[in-house]
Amino acid sequence: MNSDKTNAISVIALRADGYSPDGKNVIVSLMTKYSAAERKYSVPVECFYEFIVDLKRLNAAKSATSFDTSIQPTVAPNTLEDQNQWTSRKIDRRRSVHTEVVAYC
Repeated sequence: MNSDKTNAISVIALRADGYSPDGKNVIVSLMTKYSAAERKYSVPVECFYEFIVDLKRLNAAKSATSFDTSIQPTVAPNTLEDQNQWTSRKIDRRRSVHTEVVAYC
């Protein structure tokens, strides 16, 4: 985290509970370090695709400056066809999806 940004709240548990009835959102539960309460959030699926892109970018930046072992995802994408479908849709909707991601995440 950059020193010019505020400190983040520490998350101690993050769990995907399920999908919304329309399948467009993932219901996630979060617990923070200083609260015993578990909070549930409805996150658009597009947020997770952008999140994965961000993680890959951060991982690439880290590996360019460090000799540490890079973080590898433990779950592989479903299929190449799914990735290609998402990529083409993402390119077409890049600006609107990014706006949604910023608004919801």
